[in-house]
Amino acid sequence: LLVVVVILAIIAATAVLSIGTLGNDEEIEREARRLVALLQLGVEEALFQGRDLGLYVEEGSYSFYAFSPDSQLWSPLSGDTTFRQRDIPEGVYVSLFVEQQPVSLEPEDDPQDIVPQVAFFSSGELLPFELVLEREFADLRYIITGEADGSIE
Repeated sequence: LLVVVVILAIIAATAVLSIGTLGNDEEIEREARRLVALLQLGVEEALFQGRDLGLYVEEGSYSFYAFSPDSQLWSPLSGDTTFRQRDIPEGVYVSLFVEQQPVSLEPEDDPQDIVPQVAFFSSGELLPFELVLEREFADLRYIITGEADGSIE
C-alpha cells in the first residue's frame, strides 16, 4: 500500500510540474485576444486621426509607434496607456510574417533605428501580416492575420 501511495505522489508531482512548465492556456488566449483588439483599434485610430501607426514586435514584447511626416521618423506611443509597450507572457513565443516573408524579431540597438514591421495607414489599409503566438512544448497556437483592406482576425 505504501508503494502505491508513493507512485501516486510521484505521478501527481510530475503532472503539477508539467502544468507549471507549459503555462496557463488561458494566458496565451488572453494575450491573443488583447493583441487582436489592440491591432483593430490601431487600424481605427490611424484612420480617424489621419496618421500612420505601426506595430513593432521584438522577442518578448511589442509596442506601437506613430509616424511623424515632419521628422520622417517613427516615435513610440508611450504616453498613450492603451498603446503602451507590452511584454509577451513568459513561455509564449512569437513569430511574424509580413507579406508572407519571415521577419527577424531581434531588438534594434538604437531606438532611433526602430521601424515598425506592420504599418496601419491613415487610409485604413495595412501591410498584410501573420502573427503567430505559441507555446514551446504545447500544440497550442494562435494565428492573427491582417489583410490589406485593414481587417484583422
